[in-house]
Amino acid sequence: MGAVLEQTYDVITRLNRATTPQEICDGLTNFTGRFGLTSMIAGTMPSPRDRGADQEQHLLVSAFPAEWMSRYLEKEYVHVDPVIKRIQSDLTPFVWSDAVAYTDRADPASSHRVLEEARDFKLRAGFSVPMITLDGQIAAVSLGGEAIEIPPSAPGMISMVSSFAIARAIELKSREKERIKSGLTPREIECLRWAAEGKTEWEISTILHFSEHTADKHLSNASRKLNAANRAQAIALAIRLGLIT
Repeated sequence: MGAVLEQTYDVITRLNRATTPQEICDGLTNFTGRFGLTSMIAGTMPSPRDRGADQEQHLLVSAFPAEWMSRYLEKEYVHVDPVIKRIQSDLTPFVWSDAVAYTDRADPASSHRVLEEARDFKLRAGFSVPMITLDGQIAAVSLGGEAIEIPPSAPGMISMVSSFAIARAIELKSREKERIKSGLTPREIECLRWAAEGKTEWEISTILHFSEHTADKHLSNASRKLNAANRAQAIALAIRLGLIT
């Protein structure tokens, strides 16, 4: 138990350091894989009116098989998926088998088809962790695999690390929106991040494997796009906007 608890804290630390959706997936499934939960997806719940591309806007992180996700979105399974129905009705964590009772009464055949087809993509069983975001939306992390074995002591720990994962995913998505709004490129943000660590242009160029002139250009462009009077102000603005931490 002590070892697992220590590993729980380790994965939370790893998730807090994640800077990409892939790092979030790797950090979480590296922990949950021991229970057979080898794939994950996280997102907010769509409304009944969401169709087509509108559904994708709710995805925060997806490491489910690409072919399955393509089929799921194309057939709009989100509106008949018993797991989604269960998440929208009850915010307590649950194994997917508990969602069968939430089969869509208007279209039970489609509800059963979702669960059956998921098995073809090595998603025979799973565990979902619903939650409410700070802005009041229902969100969830769903973890799946071919065969799961979750001991009585594990659901609480899985729920805790899943909560950290989705919080980090929301933070990264918000940061990406601010980056797009600011017009900064990923390289410019990377240079600002190292400058905030006190690195010189020469040190940044060595770390990122390009010339000192290029480092200076990226930092100058970042300052201009942020309407900063100097580099120190650019760093302060980037931190305030959540572009760097």
